[in-house]
Amino acid sequence: MALGLPAFTRLAIRPGSLKRRALWFGLGLAIIGLCFRAGVSGDGVGYYSYLPSVVAHGSFDLGPVFDRFIAINTPVARQFLEITLPNGLTADYKPIGAALLALPFYLLTHAIFLLVVPGHQDPDVSAEYQLAFTAASLFYALLAMVLLHRFVRSIFGPRPAWLAAVGVVLATPLVAYVLFGASYSHTFSVFTITAFAILLYATRHDRTPGQWFIAGLLGGLASITHVQEALFLALIPAEAVYEVLHRTWSPRRLSGYGLLAAGVALPVVPQLVVDQVIFQQWLPRPAPNISLDFARPHLLDLLVSTHHGWLSWSPIVALGLLGLPAVVRRLEWFGSGLLLVGIGEFWINASLSDWWGGNAFGARRMTDQSLLIGLGLAASCAWMIERRLHRLAVALVAAGVAWTALLLAQYYYLIRTDVGPPWRDFLIGQLQAIVYVPRLFIQGTILREVADGAWLLALYTALVIAAVVAQWPARRRYTESG
Repeated sequence: MALGLPAFTRLAIRPGSLKRRALWFGLGLAIIGLCFRAGVSGDGVGYYSYLPSVVAHGSFDLGPVFDRFIAINTPVARQFLEITLPNGLTADYKPIGAALLALPFYLLTHAIFLLVVPGHQDPDVSAEYQLAFTAASLFYALLAMVLLHRFVRSIFGPRPAWLAAVGVVLATPLVAYVLFGASYSHTFSVFTITAFAILLYATRHDRTPGQWFIAGLLGGLASITHVQEALFLALIPAEAVYEVLHRTWSPRRLSGYGLLAAGVALPVVPQLVVDQVIFQQWLPRPAPNISLDFARPHLLDLLVSTHHGWLSWSPIVALGLLGLPAVVRRLEWFGSGLLLVGIGEFWINASLSDWWGGNAFGARRMTDQSLLIGLGLAASCAWMIERRLHRLAVALVAAGVAWTALLLAQYYYLIRTDVGPPWRDFLIGQLQAIVYVPRLFIQGTILREVADGAWLLALYTALVIAAVVAQWPARRRYTESG
């Protein structure tokens, strides 16, 4: 029973074409194989570097690992990796959640290289170790989508669920961090949020002590992967208020709250310790270039600016937002809680001095709302399908995917600086990007390793990626059959 989701394990497998499933799986594997970048870069250096520093070198001084990445000309904001603190350590403003989630992958890689090729491993920057981190990112992204699809299907049915899953993965900024920027924290956040929220809802009537603890553990991991994800813990009081109003709350819940708190503390305490060791303070320290102004949020900019606006870069989000009233009606406290959390996160992101999220693809911080948008998309698609407008639903999702593909090509090949172009240039850029779309399919690490003549490394990378992707149908069958 995966993550204690009994409602899902009772869903029967619908008869379907094995060939069709194999075709879609093969297509997905081909896209990932061609596009997936297995290297660590950008913000990912800050998330990844805890692993070699602590595991391989037994130190919280991340400076030497940062220096290795800088020395090999990794694309990164160098000025934030060379800040020496009064205690002599190098500052790392990224939390440890992604590293903790990727730890089993890194340890397995480290063990293999110690046993098979002792003395030849480079646990800091070698391609195999970077692949361990990004393969973990891909694994959690696929697992999150399996959970989202199964959950949405149980509420809105199979067709809306598939359209919602495709829309979330391929028509929002999430696609960039599944394929092209896997070393960022977004896939790790989406997994922990999705698993935490779905577990709460699925066990709402009879939550066992173990499920209380696991929910807390997932909530704690979400909080130390991206600090604002602590807002999702508000789903607990949302559930409690609903139960009090409907006279179903019981004092027995108090022991559950205690177990949940213990689960939250298990990953949060190590984060506090790391902050104390590195920064000599107990609370997370923000990056020096980021500030908050809650009184003057950039709400409209975050929505429709060409500078990574949520709707301008991902128009399909509008279709998801239109479905939210139906989500709230159907899921009651859970839908209302997710909506309130979404509003809170939107306000926080709009209040940041870099509300656009830096030089990265789309409104990347809003990928944390993938579950909410997925539910909204499914509700909208279900509404259309009930009115025999299935083709319209498919067309809208397909248009969203096409827009995002063009925008990926425009972002990687045409937009030269991190600014929001005028709307005219932005739209013209979408047309100009058409000829660059094929280049997206030569971005992958495997092809680049083959081009460099590193055939054995390319084979290793391909096998690891294939092993991770192969978990998708296996886990899908598991959740369907129990």
